[in-house]
Formats: sequence, C-alpha cells, structure tokens
Amino acid sequence: MNQDAAIDPTDATGQTGPTNRRELIKPDTRLLVIVGAWLLLAFIFRLAGPLETFVGPWLWFGALLAMIGLLDGWNLWRENPALSMSRQSPGRWPVGIAVSIALELTHQSRRPLLAVVHDHYPDFVDAEGLPQEIQLRPGEEVQLNYRATARKRGEFSLNGCDLAWLSPLKLWWRRTTLVDDTPVRVYPNFNLVVRYGQLAGDRRLEEMGIHLVQRRGVGSEFHQLRDYRDGDSLRQIDWHATARMRKLIAKDYQEERDQRVVFLLDCSRRMRARDGDLGHFDQCLNAMLLLAHVAIRQGDEIALQTMAEPSGQERRLPPGRGQRQFATLLETIFDLEAGPGYPDFLSATRMLMDQHVRRSLVVVLTNLRDEDHDELDPALTRIRQRHLVVLADLREHIADLGSPTSHAPLPADHDQALLHAGAAMYRERRKTATKHLSQRGIIHIDISPDQLPAALVSQYRKLKASGAL
Repeated sequence: MNQDAAIDPTDATGQTGPTNRRELIKPDTRLLVIVGAWLLLAFIFRLAGPLETFVGPWLWFGALLAMIGLLDGWNLWRENPALSMSRQSPGRWPVGIAVSIALELTHQSRRPLLAVVHDHYPDFVDAEGLPQEIQLRPGEEVQLNYRATARKRGEFSLNGCDLAWLSPLKLWWRRTTLVDDTPVRVYPNFNLVVRYGQLAGDRRLEEMGIHLVQRRGVGSEFHQLRDYRDGDSLRQIDWHATARMRKLIAKDYQEERDQRVVFLLDCSRRMRARDGDLGHFDQCLNAMLLLAHVAIRQGDEIALQTMAEPSGQERRLPPGRGQRQFATLLETIFDLEAGPGYPDFLSATRMLMDQHVRRSLVVVLTNLRDEDHDELDPALTRIRQRHLVVLADLREHIADLGSPTSHAPLPADHDQALLHAGAAMYRERRKTATKHLSQRGIIHIDISPDQLPAALVSQYRKLKASGAL
C-alpha cells in the first residue's frame, strides 16, 4: 500500500508554510543551556563584586543572544521545506506478529535538514525503531524502516507522521504533521497457514507439533494401482490386475474428500482469559484458521457458527470450499471479539442441527467450567447422534502448576501450597470430564491455548486417516 502526504507550499493567506497541520516551535537544549549560562553569569558577577559594574555588558550580551535566537526562530518559521512522505505498509497484519513499515521522505528546501520522525499508530500497536533521526538533503529521498506489532484485531488507520527539524543555528525545533490515512486491517495470525504451506513433508510438519498417523494404502476412496509392497494387506490386492500383469498389484486408497468441517465458536466471557501476549480467543481463531486451511487443501468444506456473540447477532458462514471460502472466513472473523455474555449450548445446538443435516465434523471451541456440563452434555449428545464431535477445551496455564510435566519449583509457603492443591483439584476434575465425554463418543481435547493449532490439525488428520470422517 502506497500513501502520499505532502506540505502545501502556500496556505489560504498566500503565505508559505504547511496548511491544516499542527505547528509547534520549541527551544532546543542548546538554547536552554545558553540562557542558563547567561543567568549563571549574573550570579557569578554578583559574587565577584558590585553588580552595577557588570550589569551593562551583561544586558548587552543578553540582548545579542535574544536577537540571534529570535532571528533563528523567525527563519525557521518562514522556512518552507516542501516536505512529502509516502508510506509502504501491508494492508493486512497478523495479530501478534511484527510487520515491516517503510516511510519515504523528501524535501525541496535549499538547506539540509536534521529531522526526527515519529509515525502515528494506535495505542494497541507496539513499534520498534521509532522515533528515528535522519538527515534530509535537498531533493534526496530518504527511507526509514520500523517494525510494528498489533496486539488487537480489527480495522484502524495510520493517520500521519510527526516530523521535527532543527533551525539553521540549531537553537529551535519546528514540528509538523504530515497528514496521511493508511487503512489497516489486523487479522488472526494467518502466518501459521503460510508456514504450514511452506513445510513440505511429514517430518517438517512435526516441527509445528503436528503428529501424523501413517496408514499406508488405507482410506475410503480409490486412488491408484501400484506394485505390491511388503506390509500391504491381502485385501488390497487387485486380482484381476495381478492376472493381467502377471505380478502382484495392490490398490492404493486416499483419504475421503468432500467432507464438511463445522466450527462452533464460543464468544463468551470465559474466552477473554489471557495467558501471555494473546488471549484464549485469539488463540482459538488462529487454530481455527489453520484447521480450515488444512481441510480446504484436503478438498473438504468448512462452515462457521458462533454463540454468545457480543452484538447478539450470531455470525454464520454457510458451507463452502476453496480459497474463496477461506478468504470469506477470514473476513468474517477478523473483527470478532469475545464479549461478556454466557454461552447457550442448547440453542446453538438446535441452530447447528437445523443448518447442517449432512454428517460433518463439528469442532466446538470453548473453555469449560464445572457448571457447564448440565447444559453441555445433552447438547453434545444430540450433536453426536448425527455428527462427529471434537471438543477443544482450553486450559489456563496456571492449571498446570505442580503437574508432573511442570518445571515450577515446589511451594515455598502456605499460600503457594494452597495454589498447587487447587490446581491439582482442577486438573482432576478436567480429567474426570474428559473420561465422561469420551464415554459419550465425544473427542475431548484438553489443552493449553498455544498448543491448540497443532493438536486440532493432528486430530483432524488422524480422523481422516482412520476413515472416521
């Protein structure tokens, strides 16, 4: 994206200078030091003898300094630098990931400018490399780069750039704002999707934590005929082809295509929990995007339904496949936030069953509490009558405190011991819930948010390889 902003050489009165932009002239540290030294000189004179002896030269010296300072400030105010700026910024940012932004500055005045540049960005954006000091020579284009990281999804704009430059005698600073609106949209972290596409081969996918199930030749759709290999089952042998070719020929199968994956996304208050820089809700969106991308590459359809959406109007994405469907999903959820509401699992289940008659994989993304099971269990049981259900249940990191896999130190006092005991009770309750749901045929993934993307994709590929989906 390329946006240009410039300072108009004339204003409404015909005088030179920027128009409709904030102007500020303030003294430099050098001027303040000079004024301080002049006042200190009076104090030294007072200690050296009668003040009347030195007051004349001291006042004349002060008047000379004031005249030089005012003249330098007047020249700075009259100066027309004819500044222009263009910004190179991606229109789509992934949340929590740094992006590179370039500012290109030029000016057409007759003298070089020592300037300090600071770009405008919202308070939920962290910037590295600002402000920057640059030397602007007449007619020369200078590019400065910085990196910005958005901690919040949604739509915003970079509204301009503050630029301050020194006067000819370096006694004053003049600041102006180059007005420029660069629209930006912050999406869930689609870099996971890009990385998944770049990793060729199963070994490299394991770098993302995606565990694969090797079941050679097993699937539900015929793929091709090939030579028989050790380890193939006798059921794979095509006897007609074997008789024609006079050697053993086996059938090769692939995972079934044209299936459907439906996401049921919880947007309630419990999804506003945060462990680290990203909240649970953002982690859910990242995992959902990655699984949607993998499903589309496998030829499956994807669909979306929310529950407890803050606006009261649940968002639904009808089933579809292909990259256009993925782009539509991205646009549907990029500004979605978790609100203060409570999830209505039964109502969401009725809506989902009405919309999706065909057998599908339903992925429920939520963060359960003990009180949810009275309503959740019958809802999931009803969905299980027609669909295959995966319940992705997010777990706060504090719940791992004191677990066998935790590297946290032993409790040092009574309060820490109580905290460890509470975390152990919480883990036991979740373990019981997992067992209870498994008995109902629900695949329950109890996992921390940062591990969710890899776990969902691994589970999906496992179901595809086993023929359950």
